[in-house]
Amino acid sequence: MAILRSIRRTLAAGPPARDRALAGRLMRVMFGCYILVAVGLTAVQMVVAYRAASQRLQDDVAALQRTFSPGIEDAMWRYNAEVLRGILAGMKEIPAVVGVEVRDEAGRRVQATGTFTDESGKTWHIGRDDETATRRFGTPFSRTFPVVHTDENGRHYPIGSWTVHSDDSIAIDQVKNTLYVILINSAIKSLMLWIIFYLVIRTMVGRPLHQIRSYLARIDADTLAAPPLTIEAGGRNELHALASALNTMRDRLRRSFEENAALMRDLREMNATLQDRIAERTRDLEALAHTDLLTGLFNRRKLDEALAEAAEQAARGGAPLSLILGDVDNFKSVNDRHGHKVGDQVLVAFAALLRDAVRPTDILGRWGGEEFMLLCPDADLATATAIAERLRLRVEGTSLPEVGARTCSFGVATLAPGESTDSLVARADAALYRCKRNGRNRVEASPGPRPEAVERGAA
Repeated sequence: MAILRSIRRTLAAGPPARDRALAGRLMRVMFGCYILVAVGLTAVQMVVAYRAASQRLQDDVAALQRTFSPGIEDAMWRYNAEVLRGILAGMKEIPAVVGVEVRDEAGRRVQATGTFTDESGKTWHIGRDDETATRRFGTPFSRTFPVVHTDENGRHYPIGSWTVHSDDSIAIDQVKNTLYVILINSAIKSLMLWIIFYLVIRTMVGRPLHQIRSYLARIDADTLAAPPLTIEAGGRNELHALASALNTMRDRLRRSFEENAALMRDLREMNATLQDRIAERTRDLEALAHTDLLTGLFNRRKLDEALAEAAEQAARGGAPLSLILGDVDNFKSVNDRHGHKVGDQVLVAFAALLRDAVRPTDILGRWGGEEFMLLCPDADLATATAIAERLRLRVEGTSLPEVGARTCSFGVATLAPGESTDSLVARADAALYRCKRNGRNRVEASPGPRPEAVERGAA
């Protein structure tokens, strides 16, 4: 029954929303793919056409040398400025030419016309008092040809050069008509394809899917005995097979309602039991994740989290925070002499001794090996040192399993304003190392941190 109610909520009665209709989505996807392909092909055609036009433009500019070099050479050799000006004016009328300039053998400009770019990158338009002109769209390029006079004896005299300036925008202008033809062709084909898609997909897909949707929206426990679903679209296809499968499913649903109801009751009971077990197991795993398996104290992971949280609270409230690192003296000799099993018993007894001696607000854990950490919130250096000394005396006066009385060394450090937790642990560890170096069974307090450690912590 719940399944049918879900179907009815999902498939509301009435025509499908246009943005959710499969037929509409198919048309949009297919037409969108076609548009992407058409745009890609158009771009390829335009690139090919542009490259061909650009190459023709380059060839046309190169061919000007054969046509105009003899006339320019003769005019410059005879110093005939009028003839040279006429040749340049004629070249300016060629579509491939944007500008022309002629220079003598010293590089001085003799004649120029049209638009060109000088050595400094400035664009000029000769013909209106050498005013600076805005360069039109496109990439300018130029070709320079030498001017060499050959006398009757075959000797060559370089007398200058002439440069033809052109622009890629000319090639772009030449392919505009091709673009218009391609765009019109693509638009007509797209319109015709859209009409075909609409007629075919709406008839063969959209209408049968709407009938299936309406049938499913009406079905519930009371209408399972209604006439079967019949697809009105002509021909036989997968949608007719889908209608047949839906009719078969309706018959099976009608026979299995009672079985499903009983099954749901069993599943709810099993689910409740499983959730209780999962919750219990989750609590156990959380405890294991933060507990040292040997001693039952907090492990290093939990100590890292507790230290970061305590340091944040201390910085926020302005209260002191001290850290004590304790280490069993000469513990390696216990393992070497009595074995690791006895060593583990000593660590368990040592942990129990510390647990019973610390304050309720303190946080105790195994830092690693035979090393233990004690976090003392709201305790300054003097208070923490006194706590460590009390622990040292208690350890010294207690007989441990199999090994008798042992001693312990403690390093104490207090968090300075702006100091990082890594620096705090390092200072406590350094104080503990001094205990070992100075004879063990003692308490060493760390002086304040180095200024650079405080700066790193504040950062």
